[in-house]
Amino acid sequence: MSCFVVSPGQRRTGVAPALLEAAVGHALAHGAEVVEGYPVDPVQRPKAGPADLYHGTLGLFLSAGFEVVSEAVPGRAVVRLAAPPPGGNP
Repeated sequence: MSCFVVSPGQRRTGVAPALLEAAVGHALAHGAEVVEGYPVDPVQRPKAGPADLYHGTLGLFLSAGFEVVSEAVPGRAVVRLAAPPPGGNP
């Protein structure tokens, strides 16, 4: 995942989760086995501005089922979501 651009008037209305869900669905439907993101953790970076937050927040990705696989850079996690096994449940 690279970025989320949501108009200021539409923020906190569910647009970002919908964009993430659509992006994940598109990637998986086209053969992706893993989807990765690089969100900001606003708890660790409380002064993060729009230039950082366009990657999304950690909470957004965790709510979508992603798992943290690295926190090597403070305040910037690496998160991954694996495709469900063929014919199986997620």
